[in-house]
Amino acid sequence: MKWVDWCPKYLEIVQRLDLDSNADRESTEILTSMLESIDPDPLLKQLSDCISGKQVIVCGAGPSLKRHIESLMKSEDLADYVIVAADGATSVILELGLHCDVVVTDLDGNMEHLKEAKSRGALLIVHAHGDNIERVKSVVPSLGNILGSTQVEPTDRVFLWGGFTDGDRACHIVCEYLPKRIILAGMDFGKRVGKWSKPGHKDHFPANERKRIKLEIAEELISSLLKRTGIEHVFLS
Repeated sequence: MKWVDWCPKYLEIVQRLDLDSNADRESTEILTSMLESIDPDPLLKQLSDCISGKQVIVCGAGPSLKRHIESLMKSEDLADYVIVAADGATSVILELGLHCDVVVTDLDGNMEHLKEAKSRGALLIVHAHGDNIERVKSVVPSLGNILGSTQVEPTDRVFLWGGFTDGDRACHIVCEYLPKRIILAGMDFGKRVGKWSKPGHKDHFPANERKRIKLEIAEELISSLLKRTGIEHVFLS
């Protein structure tokens, strides 16, 4: 995604959510500095090789995720699929004994599960934005080799794929590398939030007004992305 193409959509999101663009840029600069010693090229190749021409399941952390994955486990050989988890969705994938290939996270999910997925070979893509500066500072040093993502101007270490929430950003990342087909699981855009989205929740919980707007944005971005790319896809319901 080129900044010139993403910028108008980003500015619209800034207006809808009253975001601090300067904080987004500060977080991006901090993450860039923290990743200076990591050569991103092998990781970008790993990402491309993992997705290009493959069947990919993109897992959002919505309330339907576990039901969707259990249904797929009965009907498909999931060893034939690449599994991309959006942050808290990682917890469900691990719970079901499956392997995450890529995890897209702004570090909101269960940190132990994120680290476990990485220890099992998942490629972590960590997002920098204005609300997670302190988490970036405290967590990134313990993660080892990772890729960085941003929603503002990219740098030589922190990349712009497009997308705003972890779920729709995961879709943007996957589409960048031309998969054969995408199955979208756990992508709920209603009034309830999956309990895996934030640590400490025992049950799914109501979305507040700000979260509902974020889910609306995510749905709009995914719809636009899939229409634009024409990649074969299935939305599980």
